[in-house]
Amino acid sequence: MNLRSIDLNLLVVLEALIEERGVRRAGERIGLSQSATSHALDRLRKLLGDEILVRTPTGMEPTARALSLFGPLRIALQSVEMALMPEQFVPAEAQGEIQIGVETHETIIILPQLVDQIRTEAPQLSLSVRPGSVDDILNGIDQGRTDIGIGFFRGLPDRFMTCALLQDSHVCVMRADHPLAAEPLTLESYLQAPHLLVSMSGAPDDFVDSALTDQGLRRRIAMRLPHGLAAVIALTRSDMVTTVTRGAARVFAQSAPLVWLELPFAVPRVGFRLIWNRRLQQSPQHRWLRQKLVAIGAAAEASGAPAQDAAPGT
Repeated sequence: MNLRSIDLNLLVVLEALIEERGVRRAGERIGLSQSATSHALDRLRKLLGDEILVRTPTGMEPTARALSLFGPLRIALQSVEMALMPEQFVPAEAQGEIQIGVETHETIIILPQLVDQIRTEAPQLSLSVRPGSVDDILNGIDQGRTDIGIGFFRGLPDRFMTCALLQDSHVCVMRADHPLAAEPLTLESYLQAPHLLVSMSGAPDDFVDSALTDQGLRRRIAMRLPHGLAAVIALTRSDMVTTVTRGAARVFAQSAPLVWLELPFAVPRVGFRLIWNRRLQQSPQHRWLRQKLVAIGAAAEASGAPAQDAAPGT
């Protein structure tokens, strides 16, 4: 296929069609009418010899050929954008969308502050946050669908860059009038309580279970939920307890009548990290984003020290 014979604007349409899975939504995203987008889809079908989008019982879905093109296409378009990007990043003039992949609900202590700073300094930028497993996030970064990932991340391949975001310790959260809330938590009462595990990635256990296993102990997981808000509601309406980082516990307690207690056993502090692809290392906008996140993380870690933040349940 001769690149000179291709209208490169069609590649922008193709990316939008695959991601939005619909002609109307794709057109709205890139500023084309529905008829113009339909015409572009017809041209793409002839050019690639593929349907691109097909109708299914659940709506329009990309073909296997379209999905195979999406990753390389997104990376190619990002490379062109970066090549044309001004050497100096001016937040007030920046436009577009920042895509962040998150491995854990405990990023709730970081992201609201990032939103506030973006609204103040770069009001034309929008933020999209996607939860997922480590593999989901790594694949998203590889395919250009995700700009940066936030999570625990260990043993990353060399193509990824990484830096520390913050460290935090774990505490046990429960409703304010819980039977266990009146006194310091004991190991026996902790193990006997029904536990709620919050896992955005769908993992069956976490760092707390690993620490208990090392001591030959095990807690009873009564419920697993993927989101922090659902966990807050469940905790206020039951005798379940959950074990989360101190920063997340503080947010939970600010949102509902919940308290937290210090754990009666040792759990190593966990470290959250940022990851991104090396190709974005020199991007002025990406550097700006990383600097914002690192500064927010440092402030959150400093304010979350136990000596400065006594647990309301003790």
